[in-house]
Amino acid sequence: MQRLFSIFPQGLPGCGLALLRIGVAATVLQQTSDLDLPLRVAALLPVAALLAGLLTPWFAALGVALVLLQAALGALAPLPAAIAVCHAAALGLLGPGAYSLDARLFGRRRLTFPRP
Repeated sequence: MQRLFSIFPQGLPGCGLALLRIGVAATVLQQTSDLDLPLRVAALLPVAALLAGLLTPWFAALGVALVLLQAALGALAPLPAAIAVCHAAALGLLGPGAYSLDARLFGRRRLTFPRP
């Protein structure tokens, strides 16, 4: 018997991933609001991409880097920084879901893994 895994889940899991994308984008935007203007403008790119679900793993990683930069500069308390990093890392690992530009660009596919 083979197990099937959807790359872009639909339904409630897809909605959950869309909510996670929105939450991570809002957190990155809020956590980078104290940066200098060029870095703040640079933070808008991953925020917009995360909202749209475009290249989600890459922009989630960039969001992690921006939040870690804020933490390194001492502008964030450790706990909010850790929460933001965990959420962005989870989103990067899970992917964008079916309700995203990634799903439209790369199409819905199924991966088939044989059982061990």
